[in-house]
Amino acid sequence: MTTLVTGGTGFVGLNVLEQLLTRGDEIVCLAVNPLPGAAAREFAKLPGKLHIVQGDITDPGSIEAALERFGCKRMIHAAAITAGTARDETDPTRIVEVNLLGTINALKAARKAKIERFIYPSTGGHFGEAGINVGHYLDEDADHPVPNSMYGISKYAAERGVLRLGALWGMDVRIGRVAVVYGRWEYETGLRDAMTTILQATRLAMTGREAVFPRLGPADWIYAPDLARALLVLLDATTTKHRLYHLAIEAPFDMTAWCERLRKRYPSFSFRESARIEECNIAPLAPFRTPFSGRRLREEFGFKPAFTLDSAFDDYTQWLAAHPK
Repeated sequence: MTTLVTGGTGFVGLNVLEQLLTRGDEIVCLAVNPLPGAAAREFAKLPGKLHIVQGDITDPGSIEAALERFGCKRMIHAAAITAGTARDETDPTRIVEVNLLGTINALKAARKAKIERFIYPSTGGHFGEAGINVGHYLDEDADHPVPNSMYGISKYAAERGVLRLGALWGMDVRIGRVAVVYGRWEYETGLRDAMTTILQATRLAMTGREAVFPRLGPADWIYAPDLARALLVLLDATTTKHRLYHLAIEAPFDMTAWCERLRKRYPSFSFRESARIEECNIAPLAPFRTPFSGRRLREEFGFKPAFTLDSAFDDYTQWLAAHPK
């Protein structure tokens, strides 16, 4: 059964492709950017079959053509612009075109092609003010987003659109709100306005420089391969009890925990927190929110991460060493 992955050359998309190819699936990757050279070389060695199609989700015809050409039966719609404040100010229209209208285009194309299952990776970035200092893990039903960025606004509108149109059109739609993902295949695509603070710090450590960052608090980090596995759980499940799931593992940690491990691995590295934003050389794209509850995903599907913090650290630093920028 062939799966179409939009945005498959991006951070989350590449991890999804790798997991699908590892288990031998046939995949169509629809993306604006080409497949990175390292990914092309490594993915070619995996048992699955990958078709690369250049296309833009703001062009409905490119989605429809890919679905028809390869006879895709499932879709993971991962294409998005992860925008920061500067892009909010200068290009809000494009953010909405890609994140909201592009999602509607993908859903309409999926309906036309009679796709059996539509998976939408959403975000915790749309919680905005409602996600700060809540005092408990954010729940799918009890806690409601109040987005305060164009990224959050457009992604939340898209999420609600998927639920609304899926219900009207009788489609099997499933939404996975992504916790704070880090790890393999993160790189500058031009569609993500900041790298994760973990990658920023690790790059500094690998070159023997000091990391200076504001007090950020713990975040519900999830290692990218584990996130991809969680999305595949939603893709593969014959039935689900819900349409919306938080893709989280309830093991939050802060930047100090990561940087302590970096300091042991790279002795010339140092780090400190600073209240003076102007001297920080690490900054998050948005304020860290209260972590997600992963109860629904865990209880319904028995999902458990394959990586602990320590094993993810070892895997990722080795991976980065083998994939220099």
